[in-house]
Amino acid sequence: MPPNQISLPANLDNLPQFIAFAVDHARRQGFSQQRAKEIELAIEEALVNVMEYAYPGKSGMLILLAEPEPPGKLTFKIRDQGKIFNPLDRESPDLPQELMERPVGGLGIFLIKKIADELSWQRQGNENCLIIGFTEHHVR
Repeated sequence: MPPNQISLPANLDNLPQFIAFAVDHARRQGFSQQRAKEIELAIEEALVNVMEYAYPGKSGMLILLAEPEPPGKLTFKIRDQGKIFNPLDRESPDLPQELMERPVGGLGIFLIKKIADELSWQRQGNENCLIIGFTEHHVR
């Protein structure tokens, strides 16, 4: 059984290790190759948000936990001790609006909401904790 968490500095150099960890857990839980790719995309978007914004002007750690459940279900928790930020408070982007007129940002979170089956955020002590749950048979 692989470890259920990976903890590394929150920088883009470590992104491949975090992604490999997430994809490995998705495959071990029996997710199809297509769904594992979707999970990879959602986790990558969430991790990059933390790596780019959680620790402005300083370094910090990022923890990714995998919580395997019955086959075909998997929950990830992304934890950091960066500035307080609830990505779920962001408004969904106005997709029909012209690309150049849209405010920067928000598409990654929109994408995560479309891919995930469960999504929540909480502040636990001095940590942000984004919880993203996936099932094999995601209903769009």
